[in-house]
Amino acid sequence: MRRNLSLLLGTFLVLAVAVFALNSSAFGITETILYTFTGGSDGGGPFGNLVFDSTGQNLYGTTSAGGVSNSKGGNGVVFQLSHVGGTWVENVIYAFAGGGDGAAPLGGVIFDSAGNLYGTTNSGGANGLGTVFELSPASGGGWTEQVIYSFAGGSDGANPNGGLAIDSTGNLFGTTSTGGAANLGTVFEVSPVSGGGWSERVILTGTKARGGGFLRTVVFDAAHNLYATAPTGGASNAGSIYRLRANSTGGWRPAAIYSFLGGSDGSSPIATLTTVVAGHLYGTTQAGGNFSSGTAFELILNSAGTWVKTILYNFGSKSTDALFPTEALITEGSRLFGTSSSGGRFGSGTIFELSRPIGVWQEQVLHSFTTGSDTGGPAGSLLLSASNLVGLGHNGGSFGAGGVYELSPN
Repeated sequence: MRRNLSLLLGTFLVLAVAVFALNSSAFGITETILYTFTGGSDGGGPFGNLVFDSTGQNLYGTTSAGGVSNSKGGNGVVFQLSHVGGTWVENVIYAFAGGGDGAAPLGGVIFDSAGNLYGTTNSGGANGLGTVFELSPASGGGWTEQVIYSFAGGSDGANPNGGLAIDSTGNLFGTTSTGGAANLGTVFEVSPVSGGGWSERVILTGTKARGGGFLRTVVFDAAHNLYATAPTGGASNAGSIYRLRANSTGGWRPAAIYSFLGGSDGSSPIATLTTVVAGHLYGTTQAGGNFSSGTAFELILNSAGTWVKTILYNFGSKSTDALFPTEALITEGSRLFGTSSSGGRFGSGTIFELSRPIGVWQEQVLHSFTTGSDTGGPAGSLLLSASNLVGLGHNGGSFGAGGVYELSPN
């Protein structure tokens, strides 16, 4: 069972095929709603990243609710959106029952080279503390779910909130928000075992000194280094960034490469980092900065072996600005795109662009969500599809259960 990462991003949901366009003429952007969730059997409250399959015609993602009914409105689903005849059609490929199979997937899914999907659930499983699961295409059609690890809440961690990363040999990497030696979460590795099955090991444990509460997906750079963000701890208890380097014995050597100072330096780095090349990272903090509304930053490893941080933008500089970003940035050439679940003209979140046409980084809010028909509360990072941006809104839409949107240049 060798697995390989074939696609990068990940997960959003869809049901009532309504197409609604909102023209943000100030920046020449049109928003189109590809799918609106009802909160019923099709899912509701999408979270995490979207991912295309190898055909580029199907999108896959997760919702935190909906699906199999319970007193809380369902346990979440993994969905597929297919582009058919100019419209998008949703198919639920798995609805969580909320028991041993897991509940509340919050991080999206990823593919391996064989077409299997992997993700995490925040709760459920053998101990009710979350799972790592696999979905495999069945020979007669449909998908088969298998829990490959159930968290126990001890040193192994509990309650994963993010998705997974995968390496070239099929090992899966993720984070938990709680559990571990100090109940501050873990970074873990789940590996296929020769002869069948999977094993889990913790490769970084959160502590009061170095922080924890890991909330998002870890990410690899081109040199196979792994990066994680801890929103707490560090020298000023404002959060840290960790790099984990593989050693010759198959283990990992973690080291804090930056400790946030709080205040104008930023604090609470929640979002997954974006790797450009080895030694070059982009990220955001949810808080701090000049206006206490978060920052976008760049980290570069210099020739002396020291990581140097530069703040690219301080959010909150104007009344309609993006506020408190928590999701990964994506790159297109020299431009950065991201989302915020707060701020904008209506206070319901934004899609923004960062660029430096004259050598200084500037921000443009491309779209302000209304929490109306256009959804609201964007959740998960954006997915670049040709020249368009695709993403998930956690709430809003015609049924208040979120949707999948696309932004296109006019």
